[in-house]
Amino acid sequence: MKRTVLSTSAVARMFSVTETTVKRWADEGSLRCHRTPGGHRKFEMRHVVEFAERNNFDPVGTLDVVGSDRISAPLQLAVLSRDFLALREEFVKRALSISRTDLYTFLSFLYEHRIQLWEIFDMVLAPGMREIGERWARGEIGVGHEHRASYETLDALAKLQSRIALRPAVGRTVLLAVVGQEQHEIGLRCAASLFEAEGWEIHYLGAQTPAEAVVTVLLESPPAVVCLSITQSEFASVLKPSLRDIVEAAGSVRSRVVIGGRAAESARALSGKGVLTMSTSKDLLAFIHHFKPDDSETLPIHGASHV
Repeated sequence: MKRTVLSTSAVARMFSVTETTVKRWADEGSLRCHRTPGGHRKFEMRHVVEFAERNNFDPVGTLDVVGSDRISAPLQLAVLSRDFLALREEFVKRALSISRTDLYTFLSFLYEHRIQLWEIFDMVLAPGMREIGERWARGEIGVGHEHRASYETLDALAKLQSRIALRPAVGRTVLLAVVGQEQHEIGLRCAASLFEAEGWEIHYLGAQTPAEAVVTVLLESPPAVVCLSITQSEFASVLKPSLRDIVEAAGSVRSRVVIGGRAAESARALSGKGVLTMSTSKDLLAFIHHFKPDDSETLPIHGASHV
């Protein structure tokens, strides 16, 4: 995706200041820019976002952006002002679009312009998928639309993962799976992205993974963490023996088990002791940052409990 480049006048309109003020910011070095061969100052939008965050400036003006790869000026302003309601509405529109590139273009744009991964997952994707589910429940869209939105979201997340900046390897492995017959794996994909971004090695088994397969893999190559996603409570009750097998196997090799998804708490109650549950991507990121192999403290867990 092309980076959005703004002129001096565009930045001035955005902050409702004069062009002279913008030039002063640039010349002082507080707002990064580059100059064209003709000497004109040009500003990458990501640098404007950094500048606004650093100085607590609220972009209140308008943008005139041409050729921005289907990213409209109002949407760019929503990114700058961190209007997550507008971004959620845009996600829903693009997830339900027939275009195969709209959603990836959108998510990639957010990431490139300093909307953090956990914010994309918790503030945009999660409520957006809930809204799509509610529209289907009200009969406003068909099951085909809901399924296509889920598929397009998974596809966009997989493509986005290739663009994520990775921290140096930390020498830890996470095994991720949706156990049993459940097919909802958007939350698991979000979790995988967070772990990988933080330098973890990913063993991704995906949806509808038999419990015995999870046990086999974790015993063959013990991971530091086993991350499961369970979104439907009816699956949690059916999976009780399987979950306990996984927890027991993980305990034998000193792997931590974390469960996310709307039915995570139900699953933890059925799984026995030693299981952590999480409700947001932000919580999962905190867990990753503070992970200690021998830490038995119970923490909240897993990103994308919403899907």
